Amino acid sequence: MSSEVLTTSILTIASIVAVIALINTVVPSINELSRSYSAISHEMGTEVKTDIDIIFISTQENNISLWVKNVGSSRIPLSYLGMSDIFITSSSNSWHPYFENASAPTWDYTLENGDGSTWDAGETIKTSIELDTLPSDTYNINFVLYNGVSGSDIFSK
Repeated sequence: MSSEVLTTSILTIASIVAVIALINTVVPSINELSRSYSAISHEMGTEVKTDIDIIFISTQENNISLWVKNVGSSRIPLSYLGMSDIFITSSSNSWHPYFENASAPTWDYTLENGDGSTWDAGETIKTSIELDTLPSDTYNINFVLYNGVSGSDIFSK
């Protein structure tokens, strides 16, 4: 009789220890998963609120001026614009100018109708793109922000 009580007690204690070990393993994983989903949700929300539109393109020799308007509702820090990409393609050429590069191909920007450290909704930036050569052709230009949101247009020289 006493051996049955002792065996039952040992099994009960072992079960409690096993349940506690399981809880200590599972709960942190659930918390980590919850934080991951929150971060993804926030990032997707930012991407949904971000939108741009290319409103005008001008060429002069090997240079392209590109005006881009923030038509989304998010405020884009100007420091993030350096992480953006510009792609220019035609049937025979392609360029991927680097931001503020020492030599062509390169590009930079100025905030046309705003001030401060953010590119707010309704404001326009003018990007100045310098290429080594720009032969007469029809081109597709694609401006891609740091978060993958992009705007594209076609122009001819």
